[in-house]
Amino acid sequence: MQEKELTAYCGLYCADCIHFRNRHSKLAGQLKEELEKADFQSYTSVKSPFGSEFQHYDAFMEVLEALIRHSCSEGCRTGGGCSAEPCRVIVCCKEKGYEGCWECGDFKNCEKFEFLKPRCGDAVMHNLKEIRERGLEGWSRRRSPFYNWQE
Repeated sequence: MQEKELTAYCGLYCADCIHFRNRHSKLAGQLKEELEKADFQSYTSVKSPFGSEFQHYDAFMEVLEALIRHSCSEGCRTGGGCSAEPCRVIVCCKEKGYEGCWECGDFKNCEKFEFLKPRCGDAVMHNLKEIRERGLEGWSRRRSPFYNWQE
């Protein structure tokens, strides 16, 4: 895939995303399959001093199923959004005919990025400014870390 195809409308670089072409979603699916074959849920339902730590098995399965679902093999530009779910940013760009938010004169004040801040911090604004000032070509070498914990 080319750099443009991996550049999300919001300015994030899809290849940096923890869900993009990951191995853990497939492994989570395999683990779920093995646990179902072993009827592990029945094992966890037995009250016993052996395996009492499995009392949260249902919550574990919710997380495991989320790991399975949160996977994508294409960038948001070609795949239709994060994990194939279009967001307000994509809808807005398409309605305005923009390649990305960097083409918008008001991206610095846009509230549509708020949902990204808890995980991505200022990366979106940094990346959008980079792309706007220097263009898409080679911008990813100057990008900010995708997630807050990578700083």
